[in-house]
Amino acid sequence: MSPIVKRVIAGVGANTYEQVANIVIQLVSLPIYLSHWDVKAYGTWLVITAIPSYLSMADVGMVTVAGNRMTMLAGAGDMVGANRVFQSAQMFILLACGAVAVLVIPAALCLPVALLASLDMRVALAAQLAAVLLSLAAGLSSVAFRSTNRYALGTSVGVTVRLMEWLGGVAGLVLVGTFAAVACGMLVVRVSTLLWQSWLSTRTGEGLAWGMRDARWSEIVAMLKPSFGFMAFPIANAITFQGFTLLTAHLLGPAAVAVFNTYRTVARVAVQVTSTLSHALWPEFARLFGSGEHRSLRTLLLGSSLLGALGAITLSVLLYFCAPLLLRIWTKGHIPFYPGPMSAFLLYAAIAGAWHIPRVILMATNQHSRLGIVFLVLSVLALLSADVLGTRHQIMGLVVAMVLGELLAMVACFWIAATTFLSGDNEAQEALDEDRAVHYR
Repeated sequence: MSPIVKRVIAGVGANTYEQVANIVIQLVSLPIYLSHWDVKAYGTWLVITAIPSYLSMADVGMVTVAGNRMTMLAGAGDMVGANRVFQSAQMFILLACGAVAVLVIPAALCLPVALLASLDMRVALAAQLAAVLLSLAAGLSSVAFRSTNRYALGTSVGVTVRLMEWLGGVAGLVLVGTFAAVACGMLVVRVSTLLWQSWLSTRTGEGLAWGMRDARWSEIVAMLKPSFGFMAFPIANAITFQGFTLLTAHLLGPAAVAVFNTYRTVARVAVQVTSTLSHALWPEFARLFGSGEHRSLRTLLLGSSLLGALGAITLSVLLYFCAPLLLRIWTKGHIPFYPGPMSAFLLYAAIAGAWHIPRVILMATNQHSRLGIVFLVLSVLALLSADVLGTRHQIMGLVVAMVLGELLAMVACFWIAATTFLSGDNEAQEALDEDRAVHYR
């Protein structure tokens, strides 16, 4: 068995652990929260947690771009360069997140905002904002694992930390029962596990170290352009996920948010399963691209893309037949099964899973800028369409808008990935080689 296959299998195993953990959290959270809160309070909590997700953009994509560059440099045998990129990213994250924290946390506690009707909600939001900013530091640990052939270990550690963080929130819910107690319980665990995660990520002695002695502003400047390109993805995801959550609350109320998010969670199981493969392939795509093994890269792309698309479609069909029983058990009858909306949600999930792997290869090799712009524009258009369709057709209108946006994004992704990696044009291949030589050596 080749080293690549071994690493991918280990990565799939780690990602499976992650998806199982996600499913357990989602399945268990709903009945636990509904046993302490009513549907309206739970919907309000979902709205509170949706807002801080926008801070995931505070690094403007720097963590992801740095991780890709580190992995490509490691693939080319340049660990000195990889460490220089690593420490430069640390300097940027410290400055960026520190500046954002000084602005947003006092604002959450003090600014007169109608949505934040109580001190409990304000403290909860402030704690969630702090947790999101700390997660960016944890992201630096993850890229250190990835660039040293330990993607599976890094993913497993991150999932374990997330499970512990979730348990901290459940403890706050059970013991106190307020929004602030849940958020602060999660934040305490996030802070206490961050140092352990950071230490473990660089303990192999392969050349990566925490600190900023080797940081260079020139490295930061070189990464800014692809970082801004990456910024389009978290913005688009925030629009697609949190934006639709907030729009549902605005148009239909908190109770509808619980129904909408529950249906979307069930449907996105198909996407999550596909991501167990695509995310395991991420470091391998970057490593092959960095070492110039383009034939192996194309072979891996074609085979994995077909497998991922078939898996997403098959699982979406199976989920339709399992959904009535799943909803009845999971929500204890609070959220019923409606065939039309569930079919639409599952169609959305099948499309999203079908283009997951082609998107990942573009992102893993920093060839993502065109797709990021297209995806962002389509996400905005989908949300605007949802405002119109949701007013007329309620939840069904919202889902139709999601399906149309996802379908157009899939077509754009296939075209960009094919022209970038599968074209027989020698000039295009030479351009890729030149880009790799300039940026990753």
